[in-house]
Amino acid sequence: MNKHHLLLRSASFSTASLLNIRSGPPHPARPLFPSSGAGGTTTAAAVSHFFLPHQHHRQHHSLFPSPRLKPHRYPPLTPLSSTFKMSTTTPSPVDLIEQSKRLAAFQSVTAHLVPFPHYTRVGIGSGSTITFYPTGAQSEQLIESAGLNLQYINKLHPGALLDVCFDGADEVDPALNLIKGGGACLWQEKIVAASSRKFVCVADFRKISPALGTQWNKGIPIEVLPLAANRVLGELERMGSLGAKIRPGLPGKAGAIVTDNGMWIVDAPFKPLKVEGQSDREKGEWQVDELADALIKIPGVAEIGLFYGKNGRELQEGGAQKPVEAYFGMEDGSVKVLSA
Repeated sequence: MNKHHLLLRSASFSTASLLNIRSGPPHPARPLFPSSGAGGTTTAAAVSHFFLPHQHHRQHHSLFPSPRLKPHRYPPLTPLSSTFKMSTTTPSPVDLIEQSKRLAAFQSVTAHLVPFPHYTRVGIGSGSTITFYPTGAQSEQLIESAGLNLQYINKLHPGALLDVCFDGADEVDPALNLIKGGGACLWQEKIVAASSRKFVCVADFRKISPALGTQWNKGIPIEVLPLAANRVLGELERMGSLGAKIRPGLPGKAGAIVTDNGMWIVDAPFKPLKVEGQSDREKGEWQVDELADALIKIPGVAEIGLFYGKNGRELQEGGAQKPVEAYFGMEDGSVKVLSA
């Protein structure tokens, strides 16, 4: 039996209720790979709707299916239009955004997961668009209580790839370059994206931008070694960053925020980044790829929140950071799709 393995990265109490958004015939349970991140509520719910069984049909399977078993054929799917609809009542602006994001998530899963029963490993990320990702015992318990099997990215065999990864973004430019890391788990997110054959982004209309740094003005998240933080800040200032600073842990804790990897986050604002052309470093005007290359070379920088370069269609064997498509829930309740 072929089973979808899901890599999930954030869990919240709203996730548990969303796991019940499903109908039609039961489907086999799918193991989940947890990594790290902050809460969310959409793509995992869409996956759950199509692939989670009802309670009395739940069963757990091993990470890698036996080659002796025949591939599973999924029962006919209930039409998307009849299983997930926008509310018929007049929603608040916040509710409308959440509904449109969910619809975008359903559409992305319908296009990139449902038609491919041979996919055996699927990544689902964190952020306000995506749901799961256990950050501790409480969130792991929520995932397990839904009947989902946990697996970890470090258990993925060397050379193996996820078939597809779904994740959100803080900002998306016309070339599908991304800023990620608002939830302080950018290193894990990049590992998951680069470990996938293709990455699909799901977000809402507020994340669409003519140039990175236009909509998301908090700065590019950069994960740094704590002992190098001040040196990194000095380098960023020389590169033209407009007030880079260490992200505080307040109100939860005093001092700097500490990532799952024991690092700090520096947020580095720059002038809006060029999609094409060349950088003018004297003026602090950077092209996306050139800035990313310069940032990652600063001693003490572990990873950066720019997802740039090539996408999975261009790099067939993994290593791509950019999505092949981005699905946006729009303000009017529709879904906009941008393709690489």
